[in-house]
Amino acid sequence: MHITFLGILALFLPTAAPPHNVTMEDFFRNECNAGKQVACEKLTELKEGLELQEQLQQRSVEFWKKVDTRMLMLDKKRPDLHAAYPLVIRDYIESKRADGINENVNESLLPECARHYHNYWINKKLWYPANDDGTPDWPSIYVFIVDHYYGYCLRSAGKE
Repeated sequence: MHITFLGILALFLPTAAPPHNVTMEDFFRNECNAGKQVACEKLTELKEGLELQEQLQQRSVEFWKKVDTRMLMLDKKRPDLHAAYPLVIRDYIESKRADGINENVNESLLPECARHYHNYWINKKLWYPANDDGTPDWPSIYVFIVDHYYGYCLRSAGKE
């Protein structure tokens, strides 16, 4: 029997399927359906997190509709992230209060947090979230500022 390259290839083609991406949601849903309670809990947490992320994205878009971002530019290309930081945090906290969550802005931390955030993006990374045309991607900047405030600022100050 003489097996050629094409013959070998023909043997493997039926079994070679394109890779199938499995999301965390799919994985936890399948595990939950199989009766694994921990997976059901993780699925619930994941869904809640995705819902919060969607709300944050929507808030970020709405916020910038009422802000003149030209006043938040260092020059024609670079945003003044230091100036944007307190505006974003105050807006985000205000939105949480409107949702019934009692939280206050830590005003004493804002100047240092804003400086750290600005220096990190503009001075260290030498770039910032931007659109294809080079203009600042303000909605993404909003999300990153909120993440910085909770993920770095409050934690480094020990005030979580």
